[in-house]
Amino acid sequence: MLRSDAVENRANVDSFIGKTDFVNMDVISEIEKELQENPYDMISLVFLLYDVPDTALQKLIVYQRVSKDARCTNLNLLNEWFRYAKTKHTWKHELLEALIICQMNNIIRKLGFHVSTLQRHFQPDNISVHMYVNPVKKALYKVCENMTAENLIALKKTLITYDIDTTDYESCEMIFLELMCQKFITMTQFEYNKKAFGFEFKIEKLVRILENLNGMKKLAMELNLLQTISNEKPTETFETSTPLQEPAMEADYKQNKTQLNRNIAEFGDMFKMLADLKIEDEEDLTNFKSDSKKFIKGGYKIKNPDKVGVCLIINQDTFYPSKKSIENGQKEKLDNRLGSDKDEIVLKETMSLLKFKVISHSNLDHEKTFDVIKKVIKDEVRNEDSVFMLCILSHGVRGHVYAADSVKINVEDIENYFDSDEAVKLHGMPKVLVIQACQVDDTAKSEDLLAADSKNTNYYLKKCDFLIYWATAPEYEAFRHEQKGSFFIQILCRILEKRAKKDHLYDIFTEVTNKVVSLCERLQRAQVPIFKSTLRNKLYLQIPQ
Repeated sequence: MLRSDAVENRANVDSFIGKTDFVNMDVISEIEKELQENPYDMISLVFLLYDVPDTALQKLIVYQRVSKDARCTNLNLLNEWFRYAKTKHTWKHELLEALIICQMNNIIRKLGFHVSTLQRHFQPDNISVHMYVNPVKKALYKVCENMTAENLIALKKTLITYDIDTTDYESCEMIFLELMCQKFITMTQFEYNKKAFGFEFKIEKLVRILENLNGMKKLAMELNLLQTISNEKPTETFETSTPLQEPAMEADYKQNKTQLNRNIAEFGDMFKMLADLKIEDEEDLTNFKSDSKKFIKGGYKIKNPDKVGVCLIINQDTFYPSKKSIENGQKEKLDNRLGSDKDEIVLKETMSLLKFKVISHSNLDHEKTFDVIKKVIKDEVRNEDSVFMLCILSHGVRGHVYAADSVKINVEDIENYFDSDEAVKLHGMPKVLVIQACQVDDTAKSEDLLAADSKNTNYYLKKCDFLIYWATAPEYEAFRHEQKGSFFIQILCRILEKRAKKDHLYDIFTEVTNKVVSLCERLQRAQVPIFKSTLRNKLYLQIPQ
C-alpha cells in the first residue's frame, strides 16, 4: 500500500529507484482511487505513460464519457499500463518521472520519495531534459498546462481547417493524441545496436499553429528547438535581448535562430566555454604594480573603502503590452527573459563583494523605472560615496531599453537626468551604466520623461565622468543562456571579481569585450560589447593592492 515515510536523499537516484520495490498492483489501484476526484490528472498520466497513441486515445475517449458518473470511473487505466510496462526494467522510473512532471507530489510522498530529490533528478520543467518519459510528450504536456480555454477553442477551430475534428475532446492531451494518430505529429524511436537511444519527430505544423495563439509563441519556439535537438545533435537554448521581429523579418529571424542552435551544438556547455577562455588565469596581472601616490594623482579618489558607492540593478525579465506602448505604435512582442535572474544574482554578489550598497528592482514600468532611479539618487547616495553604478537588464533596440510595460526608454535621457540639478549628488562623481540589451535598429520614437527643465545654478561641465558599457554595439544582438544568464554579465562579473582590486575599469572592460567576442566568434555569432567614456581619471572600484 501507499507509504508516508519518505526515504532519505540518495546520491544515485536511478540506482535506488531500480532496487526499491515500492509499487505493486495494489499500490497502482490506490493511486487510481486517489485520481478519481480529478479526471484530468488521470488523463495526463495516461498521455505520458502509454506508448501507443491510438490505445491511449481510445481508452481516454471512454474515460471522458464515463468519468462524470461516479459509479463508472474505475476503468483500471493504470493497472492496464502496469500489466504491460512491468516487463520493462525502466517502468518504475517512467512512473515516477510522469508523477513528478504532473506535480502529483502527494502521491510521490506516499510512495516514500522526497519531491525535491526527484525534481532535481528528473528536471520536470526543463523540456530539453528527459530520462524515461517520451520527450515529445513531456514537451507537449507543458503546452497543455499553459493552454487557456480560449486558446483550446482556437486550436480546435484551426485543426478543422486541416480536416482534423477534435471538437468532442475536452482536454488538450486528447487533442495531441489525435494529432499523433493522424500523423500530424510524427514520432520515431531510433536505435543503435538494437538499443533505443532517442526520438526523431516532426512537429512543424503544430508549432506554426501555436505561434499564432495568444501567449504561446515562446512554447512554440521551445518545441521547435527541441525538434532540432532531438533530430540533430544535443544543443543548448540561447535567447537574445532583441524583441521578436516584425512579420516581414520573422523568416530571417527563425533561420538565424536555427543556425545559432546548430553552431552551439559544436561546443557544449557555456561555462565550459568560459573556462576555455581562461578567465581565471591571472598571468597577465603578474606585472601589475601599485603605487599609492600614482593612484592619488591618476585616479578618482575612493573616499570610503568600506562603502565604495551605490549600485542600482533594474532587471526587466517579464513584459506586457500597455496602453502607452500600443498608442506609440510599438508592435514588438517582448518575450520573458529567462535566465536574467541569474545575471541579477551574480551582479548582486559581485558588487556587494566590491563594497557597494546594492539595490535591486524587477519588472518596473517606464514611470516606475524613472521614479526608482530618482529615489535611489535622492535617498541612498551619500557624500562619502565614490561611484554610482546603474545596471539595466532588459530587451533593447539602438540606444534604448524596454520597461516592463513595453515602453522604450532612451538611455541618453538617463544620462541627461544624471547631469540635471535634481541629481546634483552625482555631479563630479563617476557614473557607470552597464546595459545588458540588444541594439538592433529601430526608428520609432521613445518617450522623453527624464529631460531636465531646470537651469544649472552652479557651474558643472555636463557629460563628464560617464562610463557607459553596452552588452553589444549598435545593430547587434546580445545573447543570453536561459538557465545560466547572459554572456556579457556573467563574464563581466567574473573578471570584476578577479581584477577589480588591481585594474581600473577601462582595462577591465577591454578584457571583458575580448572574452565576449572570443566566445561569440566560436559560436559564429556577432556580439561586440562597446563602451564610451568621458571619465577624466582612471576609475578603480577598489584601492589598488
